[in-house]
Amino acid sequence: MDFVDQKKIIREDFLLKREKLKKSFTSENKKKLISNLDKFLNNAKYLSIAGYYTIGSEIDCLEILEIFQKKGIHTALPFVKDDKFIEFREWRKQDILIEGVFNIPTPKKRSVVIPDLIIIPLVSFDKMGFRLGFGSGIYDRSLPNFPKSKKIGLAFSGQLNKRGLPVSEFDYKLDAVVTEKDIFVF
Repeated sequence: MDFVDQKKIIREDFLLKREKLKKSFTSENKKKLISNLDKFLNNAKYLSIAGYYTIGSEIDCLEILEIFQKKGIHTALPFVKDDKFIEFREWRKQDILIEGVFNIPTPKKRSVVIPDLIIIPLVSFDKMGFRLGFGSGIYDRSLPNFPKSKKIGLAFSGQLNKRGLPVSEFDYKLDAVVTEKDIFVF
């Protein structure tokens, strides 16, 4: 089985798993995840934090970005440029979003932000810090453009692939993954 097929099978398996995990994710689990995120941030002075527009069974990142907004932190969402790369545009809760690539809502004309911290969606992750996304490669192509930004994933604890993920030279390693049970720092 080749590399692409391996990833496809793992992706399908963990997407189903994530659906089940989302259904059983309680408000107590959410509080624990947010508490772990606070512990990870450890009072760091991030001026800007980018997240993602939550789709399907992903951890709700918009709610977390709203918490940061209340603390006076600038927030941003991804805008896919030329169908290949992500730039982050300022986002506020009241902003009207437009349909972007893959039909994911995205900020309209807002200022481009170089975030101090980027929160990244994922389907699965491993103990080495690699993530499995939806397979488009947009994050892996874009993250090297943000060398000074800390990059973390948000996940349900059950999204950890204990066997490890197949990786190539194009896969981008995260700095950390935060779940409701653990903080993985790589």
